[in-house]
Amino acid sequence: MSAQLNFAAIIYDSDEQAVDKLLHKVAATLSRRGDRVAGLSMALNEHGLRREPMALQDLETGQEYSIAQNLGKESQSCCLDPRGLADATSVIRGLLEQPPKLAVVNRFGQQEIGGNGFRAEFVQLLAAGIPVLTVVKRKFLSQWHDFGGETAVDLPFSEAAVLHWCDGVLRGQ
Repeated sequence: MSAQLNFAAIIYDSDEQAVDKLLHKVAATLSRRGDRVAGLSMALNEHGLRREPMALQDLETGQEYSIAQNLGKESQSCCLDPRGLADATSVIRGLLEQPPKLAVVNRFGQQEIGGNGFRAEFVQLLAAGIPVLTVVKRKFLSQWHDFGGETAVDLPFSEAAVLHWCDGVLRGQ
């Protein structure tokens, strides 16, 4: 990946951190300023945490895409629904047709590390020159750096820091 790419992730430690709420808040702040921010983030519960069952929410339309499958109460397996995730990728692919100033992709995680999830869409957005903001759990930091190389920016769990990065990207600094 080239050094001109604008590719950043908010680094978080656990699912108890309201990282998805932060992503929604940053997107809303930038949109209120007149910058088109589009993409997907996790749907939130009343506490600003990832809602169960999991769903992705289109930041522009509010449409939700269920990405959880019911495996039963006793299941210890991952409940991620690959078909639901595949349906949601259409939102990200649509950004290639009508590029926003900033694309939000809900996560770089286990699926992307394995070559699935939104991995191809990350590459397509960056190849199109669209800045991308995502979130990465600290335990996946090494794989994030392997994927993004020197272009991958790590952002702290801080609204001010994330907005500072976004402002720099959106204002061409």
